[in-house]
Amino acid sequence: MNTKKIFYGWWIVAGGVMIMAMLHPLITTCWGLFVKPVTTDMGFTRSAFGICSTIISGVTVFLSPYLGKWLAQKNTRLIHSLCVIGLAASFASFALAQNITHFYISAFFMGAFSCGAVALPISIVITNWFVKKRGLAISIALAGSGFGGAIISPIMANIILNYGWRTSYLVFAGAMLFIALPMVFVMKKCPEDMGLKAYGADQVTTLAQKTTVAKIGLNITLEELKRHNFFWIYLFGMFCLCFVGFGSLSQLAAFLADVHGTAFAAGILSFFLITVTLGKISLGWVYDKFDTKIGTSYICIVFALSIACMLFPESKPLMYVMAFLYGLGICTGTVCPPVITAAMFGPKHYGEIYGYVNRCVYLGASLSVPAIAVIYDKTGSYQMAWLLCIALIILSLMALLYSDIKCRSLTAQRITIENSITQTIS
Repeated sequence: MNTKKIFYGWWIVAGGVMIMAMLHPLITTCWGLFVKPVTTDMGFTRSAFGICSTIISGVTVFLSPYLGKWLAQKNTRLIHSLCVIGLAASFASFALAQNITHFYISAFFMGAFSCGAVALPISIVITNWFVKKRGLAISIALAGSGFGGAIISPIMANIILNYGWRTSYLVFAGAMLFIALPMVFVMKKCPEDMGLKAYGADQVTTLAQKTTVAKIGLNITLEELKRHNFFWIYLFGMFCLCFVGFGSLSQLAAFLADVHGTAFAAGILSFFLITVTLGKISLGWVYDKFDTKIGTSYICIVFALSIACMLFPESKPLMYVMAFLYGLGICTGTVCPPVITAAMFGPKHYGEIYGYVNRCVYLGASLSVPAIAVIYDKTGSYQMAWLLCIALIILSLMALLYSDIKCRSLTAQRITIENSITQTIS
């Protein structure tokens, strides 16, 4: 009886799912569960506690290019392991905080270690392991954050209610070590380390001949990319897209609760979390099946439509439509940056380039959350904020399509030159 052995890269994807499921919600989705109990107990304002999120994002903005380069060029498993351990220790240290300064110090270290513990190393390793179905593989791994948040949220709420927020920090710090750390040892850096080839590597030459040159990948260094205007336009497009994603998500629950109450908002959020997992996996499939231009156009249009629905919050049925579209569209902040970067610039210098792209992702996150809140405070409504978000999505789409076209053109030029050199030599 012949049994086909499972390609080891899919085990790496599974490990990525578990790491994302355990770590990402504790930094993003479930972080808000600590706001009320911590501020009530400690006696400082929610805005003061909110600065912790800004610090975490700010540190990530600074460190992403360096960690991306180190993870790609040095001992990936060692760096990843140290970052997971450091993240767990930083998370646990919140339980010992006695004043707001202690929270800020813990947030600083949490931001530093989270940069090398969560999505960045996962996307770098998976890019090494997959040529074919790379978008699907990355999106499946990143989708772990959706179901992880859905599982962790009620458990965390129950622990906070019955044992206090300090105990909750300690419990989930231990869970990081118990669940995420072993998965790091599944994440082998390159298929060559196991005597294997990347998934679909044998078909690269054939694909290059049958499809567009963009499928080959540019494989250009970061320093050279910086000399091309389209790269900076690409970074601007990613910044705009992530500004909208992180900023709108931070206010979604409050926006719904203002109009229809907390219970309705909770129901919409649950429906939204279910859709997010479907959205991430489907977006990866779209990028693999078609190309970056079609995939980016699709997701930006869907995302813009979801924000447009928010302009009419009084309609409950429309809010369910919004939640479905938003669950698909919000994947722009997690799936688009790693998948598009790999597709456009190739795997050779991916770690270094994506670390730089990741800086723009978290810069958008750190600026958008207070910006959307300020617009609400000044106007008493989210209408202007949602209109700004729609405008930024349109700008992002234009920027990403333009940079994609220019990147394809540069790739074609390089292939022509290389073919000419080869023919001359032969």
